[in-house]
Amino acid sequence: MAASHASHVDELLRILVVDDFGPFMKAICSFLLGYETLIVVGETADGDEAIELAFRLAPHVIIMDVKMPRKSGVEATQRIKRALPEIHIIGVSTQHDVFLRASMNAAGFSTFVTKDRAHTLPDVIATITGRSITRDYPFEGTA
Repeated sequence: MAASHASHVDELLRILVVDDFGPFMKAICSFLLGYETLIVVGETADGDEAIELAFRLAPHVIIMDVKMPRKSGVEATQRIKRALPEIHIIGVSTQHDVFLRASMNAAGFSTFVTKDRAHTLPDVIATITGRSITRDYPFEGTA
């Protein structure tokens, strides 16, 4: 039984969530808990700490706010992708303009999702990683 559990944990996609707006970050983390194939391994509100956590936690995917104080998501992505090119980084923002997209693409973001479309993140993660994302449906009652 332990070997089965260990292999299940190895199959989980490790997610790091980075956003300076605490309620959004907490909502994303809570939302992703409903997916049995995903595990949130860390969260931060800071681009500098995002870089540190990326090196320490080696996530498969980072959900990265584009605009943050001190170090933006674009700057943090450049640093992370230079050293860890295999990490998929999904840029999130309330804004959706051509200049912002060009900056993100140049930095190495895998894709972009506006915050009002955050509910699509599991599908986006499945698409960029090529992995199946399954929802965890708890049993409610008996048959």
